[in-house]
Amino acid sequence: MDNFLKVINELQDVFSTVGASPDSIKLPQIVVVGSQSAGKSSVLESIVRKNFLPRGGGIVTRRPLIIQITQDNLAVPSWACFLHNPDKKYTDFDEVRDEIVAETDRICGNSKNILPDPITLKIYAADLPTLTLVDLPGVVKVPVGDQPENIEEQTINLVKSFVQNPNSIILAVSPGNVDLANSEALKMARQVDPDSKRTLAVITKADLMEKTTENRMVLEGKSIPVKLGIIGVINRSQAKMDEGQLLKEALEEEELYFKTNYNYIAEEMGTPYLTKRLCQILIENVKECLPELIIRITEQKVIQQNILDSLGEQIDDVFEMLVHLLYKFCQTFDNNMEGKETIKLHNGIEISGGQHLFQQFQHTICAELESIKLPENIEAQIEHEIMSASGSKPALFTPNITFENLASNQVKVYVHPVKKSIKKCCETITEITMLLSKNVFRRFPNLKREAHHVCLSLLILKTQAVEQFLDNYLKCEICYINTNHKLFTKDRRRIEEETRDDHDEDTDANFEKQNVKRIKALLELYSNIIKNQLMDIVPKTVMSFMVYAFKEDLHKELIQKLVDPQKIDQLMREDCFIEEKRKKATKMLHALEQADAITCLLD
Repeated sequence: MDNFLKVINELQDVFSTVGASPDSIKLPQIVVVGSQSAGKSSVLESIVRKNFLPRGGGIVTRRPLIIQITQDNLAVPSWACFLHNPDKKYTDFDEVRDEIVAETDRICGNSKNILPDPITLKIYAADLPTLTLVDLPGVVKVPVGDQPENIEEQTINLVKSFVQNPNSIILAVSPGNVDLANSEALKMARQVDPDSKRTLAVITKADLMEKTTENRMVLEGKSIPVKLGIIGVINRSQAKMDEGQLLKEALEEEELYFKTNYNYIAEEMGTPYLTKRLCQILIENVKECLPELIIRITEQKVIQQNILDSLGEQIDDVFEMLVHLLYKFCQTFDNNMEGKETIKLHNGIEISGGQHLFQQFQHTICAELESIKLPENIEAQIEHEIMSASGSKPALFTPNITFENLASNQVKVYVHPVKKSIKKCCETITEITMLLSKNVFRRFPNLKREAHHVCLSLLILKTQAVEQFLDNYLKCEICYINTNHKLFTKDRRRIEEETRDDHDEDTDANFEKQNVKRIKALLELYSNIIKNQLMDIVPKTVMSFMVYAFKEDLHKELIQKLVDPQKIDQLMREDCFIEEKRKKATKMLHALEQADAITCLLD
């Protein structure tokens, strides 16, 4: 049975070495919790039968202390070592105490803050059973001296990080001279273990309990429900420790006290029974958790391997890697614009770059041009233009210049939405290249930044070509109103006939009204023709002069600007965060592989 516990000890060593958090693997373990001065240290020293824990005022335990006891028939006398210095062997347990203090100060400093980094103490003894316990700082309600104001919050959060592990056994230590219903240890235990299925209560200073029926019921487990039981123990008083009372003598006094006062339950009280019960509970817990633990180790191996794969391997040839990444970036951009690959936008939507650009065409140039109508006062403008063209004499017919001026003005209205559309398309392609560079160059922040600058410079040049072409096109449309356009001449006759049949009397007023109505209809016709042409030509121009021209020159531009022997090392320098993450994942994967090999010993 000891093999199960030895395996857990080895697993604890493996994960403590890589700094894994208590809940990362959820190892089965016994966690000792209680308020400050509840007697936790005395309980642990009675189990180990050695004086080895620091004592004093305030918080003495400021880091979790993992105590691994291993039964070894050759360990006479008992000896100890620390995981942080495994080569040094301690036979004097006063020196063990000093090392715990020194190691605590090394990490925590002189402040009274607490830290989650555990100290692992290994004890080898012929007369002790194999057992592992985790001693945690006692909960302090009121800060004293130079303790931080949030010391209670710190200790509670640390304790919770251990007891939340569903595979942990909670050893809730409460003093016998305090009402157990108000026990801080049981209160914390109930928060994570409401049914008390994995809680074992220990009442220290049982000799200070009043010998009432109620207290007898507490020790019998009839008053407060704790599934794993309630065990009373007697601590050595400070006076007896000062007198030099040996632990062996204290255990004999404890046995005599329970036989004298609680004879009918004496066999289930005291430190020896507590030790036996803890071994029994831990072995059962380990056997129950082992299959799940093996599965979790396997799952974590896959997770850590995926992290390493996503971070990439160490670079052997930076030049080859740079050229490969630049080609991959260009290829990824091509595939996105062709709809073969997708990107995840900032709003979380996954879409191909080409589809994203198409949506911009629909939302800007097409939607905005469609929304543009003739001005509400167009009839007044038409009348004004007719009068201006006629001069001082009444017009016998409407001059062409009237329609051309009005049509030119309407075409000018389209200049702003066209320019806005070009800007939006440029922003969309910039967004696409930024997202792609973030994915392709994620390991290399300098390369990502420089590649983005190259893309932006090239895109500005291509955008200027689009702006120049469409600016010239709109100037042509403004300068020359083509009244011989096939679509215009086709519908012109229909409009003239409709407006001619629309009047009742052949008067001057009706003639002018007819002219205004006819010109308005012709303006709307011509305006729609130009709108349709723009909705066709703008996307074509953007795709030709901006997108395809950008694609054609991108790879060449990146190679020319970035493949420079003088700055290649700077460009290919990894983010320190990625380096650190790779090292951490590598260590964790190695630890998990060791853990996998250790658990196989039990098959």
